[in-house]
Amino acid sequence: MKEYNYELLKVEYVSDCVANVKLNRPRQMNALNQKIWAEIGDVFEKLDADENCRAIVLTGEGKAFCSGLDLKDGTLTDLISVEQGGDVARKARLIRKEILKMQKAFTNIEECCKPVIAAVHGVCFGGGIDIISACDIRHCTQDALFSVKEVDVGLAADVGSLNRLPKICGNESWLKEV
Repeated sequence: MKEYNYELLKVEYVSDCVANVKLNRPRQMNALNQKIWAEIGDVFEKLDADENCRAIVLTGEGKAFCSGLDLKDGTLTDLISVEQGGDVARKARLIRKEILKMQKAFTNIEECCKPVIAAVHGVCFGGGIDIISACDIRHCTQDALFSVKEVDVGLAADVGSLNRLPKICGNESWLKEV
């Protein structure tokens, strides 16, 4: 079996054909920074091509599945800072480029030919919702909390959940209320 070595993800085979991908930033409640985003995209691309892998379970280390975007991660928040030089068009192009990279990471989950099962515990906020909406199956513990927090910080949920959630929920009027 192949070994997968990442800084912010733990990848291990829990049986002969089942890989467990674990978000591994427990002190930050598995908040998403630019590095983990890149690792998520990469690991799902590799597991998709791995002939020994037949299913993937996606979990989070520690008390939470995923607390969403890491607002303390300067690389993401610097993109929209006013102090950064350059005109608006160049900033917009740079922001678009980064958002497309983020979307691609979660699209790699969605397009993986192996079934991807999200095992959710604790909080699943913002980007965590984006992640699980890209999975084939979602299972949660009784203590799991879900929220789309982007609205609370003035961001649009544009990493895929706006496209994926209507297909999952099947009730667009309920989704508009959320």
